[in-house]
Amino acid sequence: MLDSVDLTLCLASLGMEVALLALAVWKRIYRTLPYFFYYLIWCLCSEVMLAIARPLPSAYLPVTLLGITVDALFQLAILAELGRSVIRYNRATPPNKAVLGLLTVLGCVIAWSLNRWTVPTNTPFLESIYTVLLEVIAVLRIAFLLALVWWSSLQKLRWPPRELQILTGLGFYAMSALCVVVLHSHNMKGLQFHWLDQMLVGSYLWTLFFWMLASTTNLVEPQ
Repeated sequence: MLDSVDLTLCLASLGMEVALLALAVWKRIYRTLPYFFYYLIWCLCSEVMLAIARPLPSAYLPVTLLGITVDALFQLAILAELGRSVIRYNRATPPNKAVLGLLTVLGCVIAWSLNRWTVPTNTPFLESIYTVLLEVIAVLRIAFLLALVWWSSLQKLRWPPRELQILTGLGFYAMSALCVVVLHSHNMKGLQFHWLDQMLVGSYLWTLFFWMLASTTNLVEPQ
């Protein structure tokens, strides 16, 4: 059962997702950033799935595992989409795959070095999978984000305002998620554990608000 804070965060998240999707349709973002647009649709579908599964303890964790996996795949696809948009905006050549791969590996090393991850051994199988999956996703998300930022900086590429705002919002959420995973790995339990989850939802709301601002930004054509 949701407490008052959880309910407020849930309703705020749902309302902002609906508003953001409406803005995305109005601004026709699906034409230039289709993966980002599909991700907004997925966020709404995910909220509905979790609401249906919440009263069913045996189904809630598997649905959550599915949700965070699809969510992470979408976010990685959005990063790739933003990279292609920057290439078009600057009329630049695509990045060398070896360089991009090296930057991604370097990003993984930095993300992994932030904490010595612990794999739980005294929890049920699905809960262990959930914890490990959160850790892996947090690292990959930061690694791809760093690789994209480093590559665009090395190439001295300019970012379109809308894409830059979307990247900033996604980067803020990725860093917040990594911090929460790091703190979770230090055996926080009870209310402290739950407060961290609420803080992560709060960071997601901030990201949605930032994306709403990005959705109102007019598309800038390449110079």
